[in-house]
Amino acid sequence: MNIQRLDQLRALFAREGYHALLCRMPQHVVMFTGYQPILGNTFCLISLNTAHELEMRLAVPVDEQDMVPQVGIKEVNTFAEETMTYIGTTLDAVRKPLGELLRAAGLNEGAVVGIEGGRSPIIPTYTQVGVTGPETRDLLHLLLLGGEYRDATSLLDELAAIKTEEELAAIRRSEAVACAGFAAARAAIHPGATEADVAAATYAALLRAGYAAPRAYHVQPHVHVMAGPRAAFAYRAFNLTSHASINQGDTVTVQMEIGVNGYWAELTRTFFVGSISEEWRAAHQACVAAQDAALQHIREGASAREVDGAARHVMGQAGFGSAFKHGLGHGFGFQAINHAAAPVLHPASNATLQSGMVHNMEPAVYLDGKGGLRLNDNVAVRRSGNELLSQQLSRDLDWLVVNE
Repeated sequence: MNIQRLDQLRALFAREGYHALLCRMPQHVVMFTGYQPILGNTFCLISLNTAHELEMRLAVPVDEQDMVPQVGIKEVNTFAEETMTYIGTTLDAVRKPLGELLRAAGLNEGAVVGIEGGRSPIIPTYTQVGVTGPETRDLLHLLLLGGEYRDATSLLDELAAIKTEEELAAIRRSEAVACAGFAAARAAIHPGATEADVAAATYAALLRAGYAAPRAYHVQPHVHVMAGPRAAFAYRAFNLTSHASINQGDTVTVQMEIGVNGYWAELTRTFFVGSISEEWRAAHQACVAAQDAALQHIREGASAREVDGAARHVMGQAGFGSAFKHGLGHGFGFQAINHAAAPVLHPASNATLQSGMVHNMEPAVYLDGKGGLRLNDNVAVRRSGNELLSQQLSRDLDWLVVNE
């Protein structure tokens, strides 16, 4: 765990009266340890010792023990759901090692332990992910007799909203990988190609670039391609690639989320096949100007609603106000897409930007029957301004218009 996280946790423990936090969701384990669980069955315990120092203990599947950081972890216990003499479940297998960690942390009668609630989406890291349900809570109550568990969801969300400098460096690594993906998407776009062809080329590039990144051990690419009239529906909460063909003059919206070791970037570019109409040229110009207007406002202490409003005003003045059908952005980093992740930049938002927050910025134009254009970049909030994390990714038309 880095120094910034330690300082944040000490302050929050003192404010909330916690003696410990116990987490299972992969995105929370990443936040506290820098280690991304693969099977989603790791338990992370952070506690205060008698000297008021934070200690971290993990119960991990035995197959993942070599992935745990070598420094900063007080104790690691392992468990196995299946051996040649035993078959069980995660909760059966973890009971003994987790109980030992709770006792080693000195958590007993009177201890107040924060645990995860059920509001947050869970990032899958493999083909399954463990969830904190009633059975998990029943087990925890058995292991901590006389202790008190509190729902720490709000505290965890608060922590996740503010990224440390180490975490920002990890997000920048994902941003660089995304650039390789967009270059591959651009090269794959031509009349007669399908959305699936473009997605396949992009996936391959993201995997190659992701695993070539420094210290990368787990790369999770997601690519969504919507061309022509289908791109008009890209404002929905999810986008889906199809086998539809790409035609001359189409808009081709390429959205991607790329995670490297549990740290995410989420970006979108729209390409234009062969040529661009005056209407789409004006829409692109409006989206660029809307981003620039938002960047003039993004800094510590700014109102998220006013940042959204600055971009939305530009879109309205350009005649595309009703075609911009969603908020300007939301937080990301430990997850790719969680529309409730702070800060939420939206006309109804009450959020205030804080230094260390990371959010996307995605002005867009969706025209029924014609197509869609979204320009989605990533921004870190700073005390005196902001950092455009995706500045390596061009938004210029001379790159976005793809000639045959």
